[in-house]
Amino acid sequence: MKKILFLIVAKILLAQTLVIYSGVTMKYPVKEMAKIFEKKYPGLKVKTLFGNSGSLYDKMIKQKKCDIYFPGSDKLIKINPKLFSYIAKVGENELVVMIKKGNPKKIMSLNDLAKPYVSVIIGSNISSVGLKTKEVLLKKSQKFYNQIKQKAIVGYTSNEIVANVITDTDSGINWKALAYWKHYKPFVDIISIDKNLNPKCDLVMAVTSFASNKEMAKKFLEFAKSTKGQEIMRKWGF
Repeated sequence: MKKILFLIVAKILLAQTLVIYSGVTMKYPVKEMAKIFEKKYPGLKVKTLFGNSGSLYDKMIKQKKCDIYFPGSDKLIKINPKLFSYIAKVGENELVVMIKKGNPKKIMSLNDLAKPYVSVIIGSNISSVGLKTKEVLLKKSQKFYNQIKQKAIVGYTSNEIVANVITDTDSGINWKALAYWKHYKPFVDIISIDKNLNPKCDLVMAVTSFASNKEMAKKFLEFAKSTKGQEIMRKWGF
């Protein structure tokens, strides 16, 4: 009897928790929306885990303790659509060249990153920013991709890339939204990449097929799509 009661209580408590795995680039809008959502639904706790989108994907698959997955690119959702029961586009992500404030190396375009005196950091191939970077560089040319790959150091999150640009390398290829973070904004500038090479990525939230609280997870996605949710996404550069 005690065991049955324990299981019932545990199930109730679990149902009051919403777990979100999110790419670190979307950290601030997710935290802001989570705070509002908790106030809207008293008793609900939104737990968030931020990190490399690819690593979070692997963790989600292995542990199956995630209600909402929110990667920096929808490519990671398209890998296996059966993992998700409901998806919603909630914004767009854009790749840029990120440079030190004031542009001391006079970098004017993506082409300049191949110059021997310009150091660069790019994302790893298990991160959403790294996957998008590879796509853009290859679209320019295989030769250009090889040039950048051979000289670049590798960061495992967008957060690591911008921090490295501030402290060490001359440039990085990164998500535009990081330049909106208040503790990075005074130290970096951004340069746009030709839209023919670099179409914007859809930012898609997805409710997992194994979510413990699918109804509430879907409500969170609807909130992210709402006028207020979109206002928050735009505020943070998405």
